[in-house]
Amino acid sequence: MDVIVVGLNYKKAPIHVREQVSFTKNTRIRAYETINRTHFIQECVIISTCNRSEIIAVTKDINKGIEELKRFYQSFFDLHRKAIESYFITLSSDDAVKHVFNVAAGLDSLVLGEDQILGQLRDAHLYSMERKSTGPILNKLFREAITTAKKIKRRTKISEGSLSISTIAVKFIEKKFKDLKSKKVLVIGVGKMSRIAIENLIYKGTKEIYVTNRTKGHSVDLSKRYKEVGVIDFKDRYKMISYVDIIISSTSAPHYVLSKEKFLKSYDSKNELCIIDIALPRDVDPEIKRVDGVCLYELDELKSVAEENLKSRLIAAKIASQIIIEDCIKFENWYNCLPVFPIIKELEEYSSSMVDKELDDFLRKFNHLEEKDQNQIRLFTKSLVKKILKGPLHELKRAGEDRQGELYAKITKELFGLLDASCKKVPYKDSQG
Repeated sequence: MDVIVVGLNYKKAPIHVREQVSFTKNTRIRAYETINRTHFIQECVIISTCNRSEIIAVTKDINKGIEELKRFYQSFFDLHRKAIESYFITLSSDDAVKHVFNVAAGLDSLVLGEDQILGQLRDAHLYSMERKSTGPILNKLFREAITTAKKIKRRTKISEGSLSISTIAVKFIEKKFKDLKSKKVLVIGVGKMSRIAIENLIYKGTKEIYVTNRTKGHSVDLSKRYKEVGVIDFKDRYKMISYVDIIISSTSAPHYVLSKEKFLKSYDSKNELCIIDIALPRDVDPEIKRVDGVCLYELDELKSVAEENLKSRLIAAKIASQIIIEDCIKFENWYNCLPVFPIIKELEEYSSSMVDKELDDFLRKFNHLEEKDQNQIRLFTKSLVKKILKGPLHELKRAGEDRQGELYAKITKELFGLLDASCKKVPYKDSQG
């Protein structure tokens, strides 16, 4: 068994490619059903955010598992292999494990140290568990990666001063307009990213913000919370185009919420308009960028602000990387010991059973002894056997960590006659280590 990562992310794949392989709530269900039927993938978790579409998996064969997931992307999203082949990231074994730790800690994010990815990773893992797509290896990996990410945030303060994509979007707008107090803003969507953007706009002094969403209730909640926020019916969003100075769009719609055709009918070219599209798939038809008087910025164009914000957290990132190396080694030691865990358990059960049987036979001959004396003999004998086994068990674990677990497990099995134990069995209760 090996851990692999296959997918596309912002480092290699531009937004027009990433949006083609983005999983929606509905397609994610079908994706798990499809992957669960594959031959070489034993466990999997799908990570789908605005910056990445990745599948973390456990496979019986690294090369065949990677190829199986590449074919999945191709067929599931109905894409030509050549159209996405050069954008794939593929990682295996230790590199794949480290990648998951880095993603959880925000070290692999567009915005270094950003907080949102940790929650997204946790939700993705829980969802995969609900779909019965994970097992002992990925459950352990994700638990440890999330725990390490929390430890990094406590120790390094890497997220202090870290900017979310929404915050960067507002900074981007501020660079263009300088003063946001007199600007009128339309926000499309009421998810977490939209809410962060609204709070940043209010902090910058914006007094007139309009929110629209397919489900009106959430918009009304925001208007009750902030006096600066008004509610617009979703069907009236185009009517606002010539009235506002700024549009920020962040929905989970699978298609454009601002199409070029309808936009042109509503836009007054006399007004300068700044549009920030922070959705994936994109909310705004990219052709709108060609319209005179319109500045349209997408996720990939926010990198410059993110890079300016990077310098202040590089030192924290170095410390975080060291913590990740140490915790990756702990996970890899556990992983490498998987072949010996069943043997250790079987050996402990075998020795315990043998001691109990021999003690029962022995104490029958000394039934004149008081019960407390018999108990003392039992305690002493079991303690002695544990001490005798302590060394061999330690060596078994060390052999596992040195990646010789299957060999030592097989030898131990033969030496002690543990016919019921399998040196390749994976324990589904990962309490060991």
